[in-house]
Formats: sequence, structure tokens, C-alpha cells
Amino acid sequence: MCDRSHAAPPRAISLDHGRDHDRDHAAWNRRDFLTGATTAAAGAFLLGSGASAQTVRASSHTPLLRSLGRAETDRMLVIIQLGGGNDGLNMVVPYTSDAYYRRRPQIGQAASSLLTLDGDYGLNGAMAGLETMWGDGDLAVIHSAGYPDHSRSHFRSTDIWASASNANEQRTDGWTGRWVDRAFPSHVAEPLPYPVAIRIGGASSLLVRGAGGALGMSFSNPDQFDRLAQTGQFYDEAAVPATLAGDELRFVREIYNSGLRYRDAVYQASQAGENDGEAGYPGGGLASSLASVARLIKGGLPSRIYAVSIGGFDTHSDQLDRQPGLLREIAESVRAFTADLGADAGRVLTMTFSEFGRTISQNGAAGTDHAEASPMLVFGGGVGGGLYGDGPGSVLDSLPNNQNALPMSVDFRRVYASVLAEWFGMSGADTADVLGGGFEPLAGLVESPFTVDAAPAPPADGLRLSVAPNPVAGRARIAVTLDAPALATVEVADVGGRTVRVLHDRALAAGDHAIAFDSAGLAAGLYLVRLRTPGASRTVTVTVVR
Repeated sequence: MCDRSHAAPPRAISLDHGRDHDRDHAAWNRRDFLTGATTAAAGAFLLGSGASAQTVRASSHTPLLRSLGRAETDRMLVIIQLGGGNDGLNMVVPYTSDAYYRRRPQIGQAASSLLTLDGDYGLNGAMAGLETMWGDGDLAVIHSAGYPDHSRSHFRSTDIWASASNANEQRTDGWTGRWVDRAFPSHVAEPLPYPVAIRIGGASSLLVRGAGGALGMSFSNPDQFDRLAQTGQFYDEAAVPATLAGDELRFVREIYNSGLRYRDAVYQASQAGENDGEAGYPGGGLASSLASVARLIKGGLPSRIYAVSIGGFDTHSDQLDRQPGLLREIAESVRAFTADLGADAGRVLTMTFSEFGRTISQNGAAGTDHAEASPMLVFGGGVGGGLYGDGPGSVLDSLPNNQNALPMSVDFRRVYASVLAEWFGMSGADTADVLGGGFEPLAGLVESPFTVDAAPAPPADGLRLSVAPNPVAGRARIAVTLDAPALATVEVADVGGRTVRVLHDRALAAGDHAIAFDSAGLAAGLYLVRLRTPGASRTVTVTVVR
């Protein structure tokens, strides 16, 4: 079986296709392992040996990194991949559909167990932790997302979702990578000092790949991130045997650790950030991954895209014993992640996807097999909450019993178009180029940061702080607003929190003030600008470029 051909997709879609199904899984996992291994070093590898060894950074020449880092927004996107093919009909349940219960006599979800969304649909009761987000309008559900000529191969369909390509098109870059490639076509030669994309766990490696190769940093699992956060290294250079082979291993580890281009920026942000002990993360890999993301965001790392994953959704059998626990982990992890972010939550958009949905009818093993469309969830303060697209309920009641795949209601690239155009502010023409066509954003799904109808309400403590331009290559203006006179300190610190410049340290009158910042003498990199008064403080990040 070769998923690289343009032939019809393999029919490895149920337990009846055992060997083909296993091969599809093996190909899917093997490719992800290999690409994960090559991107784990953030695109850094060695050519030659000894004194003549050269460090080659695949990420250094990709405009995706630079354009994302210099985009006129501090907004971020967190992508959660639901690996294995999530059964959307048991996640967003059409509880008024007779056909749903008729075709799922054992696994159908009782209406009384659901978190009601409206008069026809409810979330699986295992996701009750999202009730507050739904009530606050911070959760959107996109019904029956998919694409034409759907592939039911794990391997192929994951690539299509991650690359935003057509079913008959093969790409080796992700849609997120192409966004940056298009956003800043006249990029400068110098790379950014921090990663723009970070992948933790088993999310598709295409999500951190641009046309020029690997983007940013990739961690194979949350434990690897934790090692870096605790020690500043991926591998312990001292934990080797006292032998000649041990000495050689130590040397390899030294080269590997020092070759990680973005190691210092990520390590420093992980030290500066701290998870909220009251956030209430559940156990599991997804919770650990999202906690790591929150720590980096709170530590001032301006990476724009984070990709994480949760697997186990290939529920061909005993679905009621498996899927609810996974859905509960998603709901509780996202709820805790949002609480952990605190004031930063407003600039973070979180989105789920799965490579395909599952059959309408249950199979003989009380599970479901591979099918096509499945819902997406989008979370965050910038989301227009509610239901989008035509729900599956009325469709189910009109389908013949021999049709076992739910048809697409919303092309998933329309959701991506909403993220690119409304969340990140990309032009319509560039959005069309990135997605390979003019996919119309879903009206109201995402709040645009680029159309401001009224001045934002002042913060409760009356302090405002901003830096422009940002990134800065020379001089910048720091804007400070106080609602009452106060002693005020304005300083610049590195991401480890160490003060490198004091720009102002005396009384300021109430009102607006402009403080000059000359970045001359500072190395290129990420810095923190801090405003402190006796009663409150503000911090913003600024990137110095050369």
C-alpha cells in the first residue's frame, strides 16, 4: 500500500481490513517518527566532523519563521490534533434525530446525558467542563467539517488536513508554513532568535513545516520539553558511562544540545513562566502539553503557532469504553489551559481537528469505522460562539441506510481562512494563495483584531504600556499611560528577567507619556519591557532585530 500515489485511497477503514489497516497505522506512525526526529533539533544538524563541522539550520532560510515573528499581532494559535479519527456524532450529538438512535442502538448518547447546545444538538456529557465556555460565547462548533473526495486513510487524510491541500494533491509543507511564506515575501536574511512554531507530542509534523523545511522546534513528547525546561538541555551530558564510548556519547550530546538554535529562548521563557497551581489540569499527555504551552506563553515567548495532540480515537470496538475518557481529557485540559493563561487567554485561539469522522452506523464490535466529515471545535475569547454549518440531524433522517458516511457541510479550509484572515489579519489574496483557492471565511467565527470600532476600556489599575515599532531595529517609542501620578520605573529585561536597561525611574504625572528606547548595543533577541508603579505593573515583549 502506497499513500504517495494518486490512486484511490486504500480501503483500510474497518477492522475487517486488518492487515491494510495495520499498515496504514504503521506508515502514519513511521513517517511522523522520522520527521519528528529530524525537526526535534529545530532544523539544526551537522555536516562534516571535528573542527570542520558546520551547523546547518534548515529553519534559518524559511520566511515562515520571520514573517510570523514580525506580524503586526501578538495573537497565537494552538492546534489540537485528535489522532485516529474522532467519532463526531458521539461528540456533538443530534439528539432529536430518530435515525441517529436507530443506527446506533448500543452506542447512541442519551439526550439526558448531554451538555445541551440548542434545541437539536448537545455535547457529549464527558465534555461538561466546557459548559462555562459555551455559556460565555467562547466555544464554537463547526458541524461536519471535511473536504471533497475524502480519504479514509489515517496517513493520507492527516496530511490533507495539515497541508490544507486537495485530496489529489501531494504537499510537503503545512498551511501554517505557507501563511508565513506569503506574509513576508521580502524577508531579511537573518533568522529570528526564537521559534515561531512549536510542536509538542504526536501532532502532524507538517504543521511545523514551511516551504524551506522545518519550522521552529519540535518535542517528541511533554517529557522532552520538561527536560529542557529543567536543565536547559535535551540530553544530560553527564549521564554517560565512564568509558571511551561514554566520552563519544557525551560529545554527541554536547553537539546536539548546543546545536539547538532556539534552545536558549525556549529555556529562558520556560523559566520565566509559571503554571497556575489552581488551574486544575487533569492527568494525561494533552494536559501536560497544554501546560507546557501555557508556561511558554506566560514566560514571554512570542511563538505564534503551537501544535499538540491526543491520540486513541480509532474506536473500531468498545467505543463507549474509550471515547468518553478522551473527550473528558480534551474538555478538562482546555478549560485548565484557559484558566492558566489568565490575562493572556484573550490572545490565544485554540482549535481541534481530526483526520476524519466515523461511520453513521455502529459496527458489530460496538464501535465505528472510518468515514468522512467530523466537527471541529474552536475556543477562546476571540471566538464568536455558537454552531456553524448545517448540522447532521436532518441529513441523517434523509439518508438511505446503505449510506454510512456523513457528508461534508463545511470545507475545513473555510475555518483555516477565518484564522488567517480574521485572527492573523492576512489579506484575501494571500489567504487564497496559502489555501490553494478562495475559501470564504465563516462569518462571525473569529473576531478580527484589525477593525476597531471603539477604544478599548482602560484596565482596572489604569496602566497601559506598548512599544512601537515591534520588532525594533534601532529606536522605538514606549507609550505609557497612568490614570494617577505615581513613581514609575520603565526597564528592559532579558527573558530570564534580568534588567539590561533602565529607561525611566522617577515620578510621572497622570496621562500619556512617550519614553524613547534605543536598542543599540543589545544583541538580537526577545526582551521584556516592564512598567512598575507602587500599586501595579505591566509587561510587554519586544523583539530586537539586526
